[in-house]
Amino acid sequence: MAVNVERTEQFVEILRESSERLVVVDFYSTTCPPCLAMDKLLEQLAPRYPTVSFYKVDIMRFTDIAMQCRVTATPTLQFFRKGRSINEIQGGSKKAVVNAIEAGLLEGGNGEPISAFGVVGHSDLTRLVLKTQSECLNQNDDHPLDNIFTEGESVLESDVDEQLIIHVTFNQPIKLHSIMLKAPLDKAPKSIKLFANRTNLGFDDVESADATQEIEMTKEIYESGGVVNLRYVRFQHVNSLSIFVADNLEDNDVTAINQLAFIGTVINSANVSDIRQGEDSHKA
Repeated sequence: MAVNVERTEQFVEILRESSERLVVVDFYSTTCPPCLAMDKLLEQLAPRYPTVSFYKVDIMRFTDIAMQCRVTATPTLQFFRKGRSINEIQGGSKKAVVNAIEAGLLEGGNGEPISAFGVVGHSDLTRLVLKTQSECLNQNDDHPLDNIFTEGESVLESDVDEQLIIHVTFNQPIKLHSIMLKAPLDKAPKSIKLFANRTNLGFDDVESADATQEIEMTKEIYESGGVVNLRYVRFQHVNSLSIFVADNLEDNDVTAINQLAFIGTVINSANVSDIRQGEDSHKA
């Protein structure tokens, strides 16, 4: 059973505890019906994972902790290792929660390091995309942007010509190591420009604007998994990413993308130094 946090300084102790084991924190609200379902799920899972610590934080009582951890919805589960958040789930099925726990246990050093799409030491951060604050310019509305954030047969397609501008916003800052693209080869993006933390870019801007990085995709890259490693030092604090697709491999009038994934690490959003030790303004 998850233990309720009763003092701010207790959360500091929890972060310290995460240096030795995986810690799962359930951020909930007493007025949130889905939070009750999450509570029951964690109660079921706790006996299955005796080496994992489970805690609960009422975001209405501990607004400071919720703000430090960048909690934007309930229920939110955050997974901590070595004083930092390594993963986050908002809502989520039993399968998603179990997969996140298993991945967190692997990252602890008892198994293989965590990886995403073959990139060792980094996670798939696509779950952090704020879809309501992301958009695609020149999309075919019958094949919209939402189609590419999960694996499947559906696609994003361009409309009046082959070019696309995809604006993606994340719910917290990330360090972006790589991107992964899947696409039908006859319509797959070829020349790509990435712009970190540049909003409101239109087609009149992207041709001349200085890109954070330019990428030239090839058939071989797609056939080997579609992963492109970025110049990591340039993507150390990314809140949003604009992606300009100039053309495609076969000079088709339509560009299409099956899946787009973002690979990297979450910037440490909560640690011991963020939360003042000894602060006890939320005593029950």
